[in-house]
Amino acid sequence: MSIREISKLLFCAALALAVCGCGRPNIIGTDAAVYSRGNLYAVSGQDLNSVYSATLAALQQLEIEVAEKNIDVFYAKVVGKIADGRTVTILMEPGADKNTELRIKTGSFGNEERSRVIYQKIQENLSGVRK
Repeated sequence: MSIREISKLLFCAALALAVCGCGRPNIIGTDAAVYSRGNLYAVSGQDLNSVYSATLAALQQLEIEVAEKNIDVFYAKVVGKIADGRTVTILMEPGADKNTELRIKTGSFGNEERSRVIYQKIQENLSGVRK
């Protein structure tokens, strides 16, 4: 293999990594959730304040101690402590058309099952808010 062929191969590999990306997956539609690389990404059809309130209620219902909570017009964050010592971090950002983007991570490396349970509880709390 020549140096030129190796260069082309490396370029193609780098391009493939750049196209695949390491960030949040693209989600189409509201009330959808995708688990990727330790995080549960979701889009709610509700505004940031409603999702934040539903998140706090969900953690209380699941008996997860809220260790940190912050909200402003651009961002909200809730960190909870699970009984086994792991943390749950829920990040919320307002999106277009009064939607809210969520990212839920349980533990250091993520736990899909726990993240989905928390997301489901948030959705249940939001069901009373829907128009």
